[in-house]
Order: sequence, then C-alpha cells, then structure tokens
Amino acid sequence: MFFKIIETGNLAHYSYIVGDGNELAVIDPMRDVSVYMKEARKQGMRIKYILETHRNEDYVIGSMELSEKTGAKILISGHEELGHVYGEKISDGHEITLGDIRIRALHTPGHTLGHMSFVVFEGEKKDPYMVFTGDCLFMGDLGRTDFYGEENLGKMTGLLYDSVFNRLLPLGDEVLMFPAHGAGSACGDSMDERPFSTLGYERKSNPHLQVDSKEEFIKNFAKMRIKPRYFEKMEVLNVKGGEFVGEDIVLNALTIEEFKGMKDDVLAIDIRKKEGFIGGHIPGTIYMSPRSVTSVVGSLFNTEEKVVLIIDNNTRDLEDVYWYLRRIGFDNIIGYVQNAIDMWEESGEEINKLFTMSSKKFMAGERDEDYILLDIRKMEELEEDDPSENRINIPIQILYDSLDRLDKEKTIYILCGSGEKATVATSYLYNRGYKSIVLTGGARMLKSLRKKEDI
Repeated sequence: MFFKIIETGNLAHYSYIVGDGNELAVIDPMRDVSVYMKEARKQGMRIKYILETHRNEDYVIGSMELSEKTGAKILISGHEELGHVYGEKISDGHEITLGDIRIRALHTPGHTLGHMSFVVFEGEKKDPYMVFTGDCLFMGDLGRTDFYGEENLGKMTGLLYDSVFNRLLPLGDEVLMFPAHGAGSACGDSMDERPFSTLGYERKSNPHLQVDSKEEFIKNFAKMRIKPRYFEKMEVLNVKGGEFVGEDIVLNALTIEEFKGMKDDVLAIDIRKKEGFIGGHIPGTIYMSPRSVTSVVGSLFNTEEKVVLIIDNNTRDLEDVYWYLRRIGFDNIIGYVQNAIDMWEESGEEINKLFTMSSKKFMAGERDEDYILLDIRKMEELEEDDPSENRINIPIQILYDSLDRLDKEKTIYILCGSGEKATVATSYLYNRGYKSIVLTGGARMLKSLRKKEDI
C-alpha cells in the first residue's frame, strides 16, 4: 500500500495520495497538480481516481486539470445537486478497488449536504484501516455548519452530529483519521496542530464531542462564522472548473516606470519584511507577510484584482506567493518589482512610513485622547481580560465590509495577536484615509503590561 500526505502551503489544506499495486487515488487535490503526477512517477504507479469529499470553499480544486493530464476518473457526491460540469456522481456505499485495498464512500452531511468521507479497507478485511473525513471531523475541531444560512444552522449542525456520532465514530477507535484541513484553516475555529489522528482519540479529546445529547451539541456548536470574501468565487470555480494553471510560473519583472504607469489600477502587495514596510513603502501599497497571504488577501480584496508584488533584492518568497495567490483564485498577477523602494526613491518619488506605537507607551497614556482601539482578532481569540476601553472588535477578515464603524476623525490604534496582521490592517486603512497606527507587541504585550500595573 502507498500513502502520502500533501500539505498545501499557506492554506492548512491536506490532500492525499493512496493506492496499491499500480493504481492510485488522489483525495481533494490542490490547484497546481504536478506534485501528484510526480509522486505517481516516483512510485511507478498511475492515478486512476480523483475523489472529492465536498465542494471546497477555501481553495480552487485541481480535479479537472489532474483528470485531463492523467485520464483519472473524478468521483463526486451525488447527494447534492450543485451544478458540477465534471465528475461522476456516486452515492453512499460506492466502492472502488485499487490493488489490494478498497475505498468506500460514506455520506457524512453537515458541513455540506453532499459531504462524503472515504473509508479505506485492506483486502477483504471487514474492519476499516483509515478514513478521509474531509471537512466533517478535524483534529480537535469540526467542520463549520453555517454555509446554508442562519435559517438552516440547526438542521446542518444536527446532520453533522449524526455524521460524526452515528457514521464516523462507530467505524472504530483504532481507525486512522485524515481530514482535509489542519491548524490555521478558515474552515474551522481551533484545530489542533497534529498531522493526523484516530477516531478514538477524537472521541475522547475533541472538545466538541464531549456532549451528552444531540440537543446539547447543536446548542454548543451551531453558530455563524466569518466567511472570507473569496469563498464565494471558490464555490463557483469548484463546480464550473477553474482555469488550468500548468506548472510554469508566469511572473514578469517590471521596471519602476512600468509600475508607475499602472500603479493606480493594480493591487500592489509589498511582501518584504514588516519592519521594512513600516520604515518606508511606496504610497498606496499594502503590506502582506507571505505567511498570511491566503488568510488575508482573499478577505480584504476581490479576486479579480490585478496584482503586482513589491519585493527587495530577495526573490526567495516570490514563487511561493505566486502559488498562494493562484490557489485562491487570484489569476491576474501582472508581475513584480524588484528592489522597488530604492528604485522608487531614485526616480524622485517620496516614500511613506507607517505610524507605530509601543504597547508600553500606549499603556502609559501617550496615546491621543480621542482614539479607537481596533482589535482585529477573531472572536475565539479574544479573552476576558483583554483591554476594553474604546475598543471595537472587527476581525480583519471582514474589515473591508465594516469601515462604516470607524471614524476618520479619530486616531485608530490597531491591535492583533502579535503585530503582524495589525501592520496589514494599518496599511489597508491608511490607504483609505484613516489615521491608523500599529500597536506593536500585540495583545499579549498589552495584557502583560496591565498585569504589571495591577501588581
């Protein structure tokens, strides 16, 4: 038996290759599919099937391109009609055979109505060996149930309960569990940082499963969650099919004069170090750490934006960021400007600097009197002893749609966990005319200083 986990960088997405003999199946492939074909070549095996657990919302799936290049058959759930233009629809209990292993489809609705898990059996053994749980059951978490609206929240959460407690857990405590996402994914709230688990371990330790009834489960888990802006495009592309991306990186170097000519018509993302951006950046650009590209760009901006990347002399992160963007549907990447800040200044242009304030100075009262403390963390990241004076909580994922809650006449100090995303939000608001200031040190530093004051 061959088995391999493929982790998609920046998305906390897991896809899988599994097979036996000379045949393989790929579960939930990412958009750039060359990695699966490379693994098949290394093993001297052929990809025969592509299995989708559900219509993914957080990335463009690569099923159609992988199928075209390998001849593999795509299998999708027949329990929900979403308008797919590709794939063979299958139902609960459908089985495929790869060498000496069998894979059985298990309908596990809740995250979506058609959601499928896939159970792997060795030979003729009746007891399953592993299960791919998609977005149904995660390590320490569960798939969100709010995609069908608040009016269907109770129904979908009840379906998830039935899927987990009546379909997955009865497979056996010893069954290995492999979900579609890990810690950091927008498809859950608080996944554990583990590469895999077992059903028994989740039954005992997953906090959402420690309930005595279905009613208690629904009461605890049914809630609306933040839906990143780009999810809507993913839902369309993952039934109609996204543009094939191939293996080549189409990313052209731009001169500073070329950039000047298009600057007002593109989304210019500065992926240099945070300190470099704060110290000096081209007006109108937005800071983005390569680590936060998929979690933030897709929330703040429309996927149709034309993108230019701003870098220094180091091209190390360039190719990774290109794929991060393509995987969430940003296909209009015009190019990049290397050594951009120096060239900008040499051409006679002024640079901007971002305002910052240390948590220590903020706590010492050196802040403006009329201010807003903008906390851009998610609700689940907040704690009871967080600073509350003049605070407005707007998670960065919905900041683009919440600007009416902010007063341009007031100074806005922006708070996140560490200062990384606060720099993103500060540059975003600064470009829109707000007096925004990064609060360095983040929430942890503020709380630490407050405790010292209390002592």
